[in-house]
Parts: sequence; C-alpha cells; structure tokens
Amino acid sequence: MGRNKKKNRYSIPTTPSPDNTELKTIVSPEERTKALASSFDAEVRPLIDLVDRLRGYGLDSDINLPAVAVIGDQSAGKSSVLEAISGVQLPRGTGIVTRCPLEMRMKHSEDGDMWEGKIMYKDMHDMAHEEIILNRESVGELVRKAQIEMTDSAKGISDELITLEVTSSDVPDLTVIDLPGIARNAVEGQPFDIEARIKNMIRRYIGRQETIILAVLQCNVDIATCEALKMAKEFDTEGGRTLGVLTKPDLLDKGAESGVVRILNNKEFTLSKGYIIVKCRGQEAISDGQSLKQALEVEEDFFKSHRHFSSLRPSQWGIPNLSMRLSRELKKHIKKLLPVLKEDVRDKLLETERDLHELGGDPPETASEKRQMALQMVTEFIKITTALTTGQHWDDPKFPPKINSLYSSARRSFVELSKIAAQKQPDIKKPKVKNDLQERMECSRGREFCNFLGKFELVESYAREYISKLEVPALRCFDDVHRNTIGILNILAEKCFEKFPDFAQRAKEVIMRTKKDTHGDCKEEIQKYFTMENLVYSQDNTYRSELRTEEKKKRKEEKEEEERRGMTLPSSVGITEEDVNGVGKALLSLRSYCQIAARRLCDVIPMIIQQHMFREQVEDMRILLMDIASDERTMVHIQEDPDMAYTRRECKSRLERLQLAEEELDKI
Repeated sequence: MGRNKKKNRYSIPTTPSPDNTELKTIVSPEERTKALASSFDAEVRPLIDLVDRLRGYGLDSDINLPAVAVIGDQSAGKSSVLEAISGVQLPRGTGIVTRCPLEMRMKHSEDGDMWEGKIMYKDMHDMAHEEIILNRESVGELVRKAQIEMTDSAKGISDELITLEVTSSDVPDLTVIDLPGIARNAVEGQPFDIEARIKNMIRRYIGRQETIILAVLQCNVDIATCEALKMAKEFDTEGGRTLGVLTKPDLLDKGAESGVVRILNNKEFTLSKGYIIVKCRGQEAISDGQSLKQALEVEEDFFKSHRHFSSLRPSQWGIPNLSMRLSRELKKHIKKLLPVLKEDVRDKLLETERDLHELGGDPPETASEKRQMALQMVTEFIKITTALTTGQHWDDPKFPPKINSLYSSARRSFVELSKIAAQKQPDIKKPKVKNDLQERMECSRGREFCNFLGKFELVESYAREYISKLEVPALRCFDDVHRNTIGILNILAEKCFEKFPDFAQRAKEVIMRTKKDTHGDCKEEIQKYFTMENLVYSQDNTYRSELRTEEKKKRKEEKEEEERRGMTLPSSVGITEEDVNGVGKALLSLRSYCQIAARRLCDVIPMIIQQHMFREQVEDMRILLMDIASDERTMVHIQEDPDMAYTRRECKSRLERLQLAEEELDKI
C-alpha cells in the first residue's frame, strides 16, 4: 500500500484524460502493434466509411464534412507521425514536403497478411488519375509523383486533394487530411507568397467547426512560437477541437523535459482534448532499416525508461494511443454532427433543385426541337412586349422591375410635352404681346378705318410662330420614348433568349434594324404633322366654343380686377381703344386657337409615337423574328451559353451527389 502511495519524484499532477479512460497496464510490443487498429471497428468503420463516401462523391465542395486536419510548422514531424500510424513511408526531406492536401483513408483488416493501397488525384489539367499500389514501399514515390503532376513544379503547392487509401491489419480505422507545413520563407523556385498561400489553405480546413485539428508541435522548440498552435487557437479559441501532438522528444535539451511534461498535463497552453507525445523513427533509423514495428518497440522503451516521461500516464504517449484516440475522437465527432449534416444536405438539395428550376429545361438537341424552342421564345418575347406597350404590368421575377416602366415612362414624356406647350403659349395679358400685335396691325393698315385692322393673316402668323416652337420639344419627346423603349426591348431580348446568347444577339440585331426604320418613319410623320399645323385651321364649332370660353374668362378676370380696385363701373361704359382697333378680339382669337392647337398637338404627337414605336415596331419585330425562328440556317444559334451550360452541369452534378448523400445518410 505504502509503495502504491509513493510518488515518483519527477511526477507532476495530471489532469484527467479527455475521454476519462486510462490504460492500467503496459502492454507487450505485439499487443501495442495490434492496438494501432481501433478497438471500435464495429462502430467506427461505418461512420468513417460514410464520411469517406460523401467526400468521394465530392460533397465537401457543397457542405463541410467532419474531418481530422493535420497541421504543423515545417519539419515538425507531421509526415513521421502519419507514416507511423499508417505504416507507409511518405515523402520526407527539408522544406515543404507535403505540397498538396493528402487525405489518408486507413481501413483496418482482420487479415494479417493483407495490404492494399490506392492513390487518386487530378493533375493540373484536371485529368483524373487512379492507381492501385502494389506494395507499401512505393507509396512515397507515388505521392511525390502526384504532387509534381498537380503543381507542375518540384516546389509549388496545390489546393487539390490527393486521396490515399490503405487497407491493412496494422492500421486503425481512421481518415486524416495532412496539410502542407507552414513555411516561413520562400526558397528558390517557390512563389514569393508561399507562406500566405499555405496559411490560407490551412484556414479553409481548420476554420470549419466540423474539423478536428491535430496540431503537431516539436518538443525542442518554444511552443509559444509554433505557428500551427497559433493558427489553431485563432479558429478554436477554447481548444475544444484541437489535439496537440508533441514530437521529437529525443532532441530535447537537458532541463527542458519538465516544461514539456507541464504542457502534456495541460498546465501551459490548455487544450480541451489535451496533448499526446510520440517518438517516431528518424531518417537515420530508416536508413538503418528500422521497421515500423521496431520503431514502436523503441518508442515504448524510450518512454518507459525516460527519467521524466515515465511519470506520464500510458495514454499520454505513443503512436498506438494516438491512433486509438483519433479514431475515438473522430467517431464521437461524426456522431455529434450527423443530424446537422443531414439537415445541411437537405437544405442544399432544395437549393440546388431551385437553381435547376430557374435554369429551365434542358436545351434542345434536334433541329426540330430547336425550331420549336425558337418559336416559343419569340412568341413569349412578342407577348411580353405587346403587354408592356399597351400599358399592362408583367409580373415575372426573372425580369427587372424596370420593364414595367415602359408605358408609364412614355406617358411622363407626353405630360412633359403638354407642359411645354402650355408654357410656350403667348400670354395675351402681357403688354409686349399686345403692343407687338398692334404694331403689326398698324404696319399692314391700308385705307380701312381703325376698327377694321384685325386681319386673320396677323393672327395666323402669330399662331404659326407658336406651333413652330413646339416642333423641337415634340421631337425630343419622341427621342426620349424611343431611347427608353429600345433599352427595355434589349433587356427583354437578353432575358427571353438568355439561354442562347447567339439567338439573343440576332434578336438585338432585329431590334436595331426595326429601330432605325421606326425612328425615320416616326420622325418624318411628326415633321409632316407640323407642316400641316401651318395651315392654321379649326372647325367653326370648335373655334366658337373656345372663343366663348376665352371671352367669359376675360370678363371674369376684368370683373375680379374691378372688385379688387373697389371700382364698379356701369355696363354702359364707352367703347375702349382695344375694341375700336380690334386688338382685343385678335388677342382672344390668338389665345383660342393656340389652346386648340396645343390640345391637338398633345394628343396627336403621342398617338404618332405609340403607333410607330408600340405597334408598328412590335409587329415588324414579330415578322422578322418568326422568320429567323423558322429558318433552318439559324438553328446554329440555338446553342446554350457556355457559362450557363457549365452552371447546368454543375447543378446536375451537385444534385446527383446530394441525392446519393441523402440516401447514404438515411441508412444511418
């Protein structure tokens, strides 16, 4: 009892292991070798296989999948740890050795003599490669070859994934993703921003809450300066997703061991999952032919006999314990995330189905199908255009709201013309107008008495001057409507024919062709209208009615003026000078006719514009587009836009893998 209570003089109080399990005895080397295979095969393997299949479908491009990401500074010993776990020798050396993310899928087999391997990747030309590996000794060379083919360089890096499958009796059920070591400086042949690129790659993995971070740290460096641990802390502040692995304990300076033990016991840089220390074989041991099994024996002897590390709990050191711990952590992680994973897949599936629906049906393939499609598109285009040019509202989310302003915008231009027509009318109350008209009368006077001066020709010339002032505003009104209409027609063409940009271009050419004809015809008719207005004509009934209105208006204004001045003149007041020389009557006649002409112009000009822009052009477009849609020679233009075709393929591919993923998840 006393011996049981006695503490080792190098012992430091420890925190409980994260999973509350403790190995009570030191097992034999043979048993430790077997321990590399997880004791949770029945439960772990199906879960890991599920995630591997989902990643194999490419689902990790759509949603975040549970993963174990291995990160570390350059030469921290990541590859050594992974080769100790997997039993295969990975590329080694100085500088950046891992230059692409390497997904290692390890599958335990009960067949003691079995070893199978496979490597899969896409080269820099997006060509898929898959190769069966005949023996474990060739793995490192094949990985190195894949990295070169993916980067076209011996020193470049790539974001693309290399997948390495290993099935053996001495591997655990585990999948990990090894990421490039964090480089400090670029060497010759490497991009100058190599450090930033590697860190960005690492961030994409460890920034996901679904990722367990395996941070590999050298014992013989100041842990506070380890970039890997800094990055892990950046995205996992509480350390709940990070497991620390300390390497190269045999390179520690004397006196530094106690500090490492404090780290292992979570006394320095706390991680909820804690730390494990391992000793892997170095390059000298490999050169001497030391096997992985022998390396495990050496590792066990090292920790059992070490003056400081022998005080550690057995679960805190060794590759076998790390293997079991990772399998256990990954199993718990996957089980925890399964409900969220199912929900994410369903949400993404619905989103993809909506995207495909918005893309519409598949493009036609045969000439007959293309002709039918072209006619349908033209019919829809003309239907929408007709509706908009008759003032109807077209409610379809694929079109911008601007299209429904076609008629209202034209009406605003017509109203503006009406305002200008009113502003340009001669103000008969202004002395200048009255004096000018009287001077013209005097200049044209012959032998007649002064009360015979009100000649029609003078009023006519004044009216013509007024009408001529409205020609430019009328043409400007037409240009505004014309420009806005053509803009909206082009938008409609882009949207109605967006699947087939070549055909959309043909439609725009038709719009421009009819625009030119319409512009010339409409402008000519507007100018012809102003030529007719020079006739200065009105029906007697129309003129009399307007003249009476103006006379009543004038009398009312005079009466209001008298009342304002406090004067009440008798109705028998004598004849004024205006009545004698006829200026008053001429002014009323001018005002009456200008009102008639303005109303006529403000009705006729908009009608001319609508007739040409909203009817004739639409009809001309319909005829020309129908001819194009019916012409077999134009079927070459019914080709889907390459970007849209790519989007469609991507959507279909995503839909397929999401459906497969949903089926897989429904089985769990």
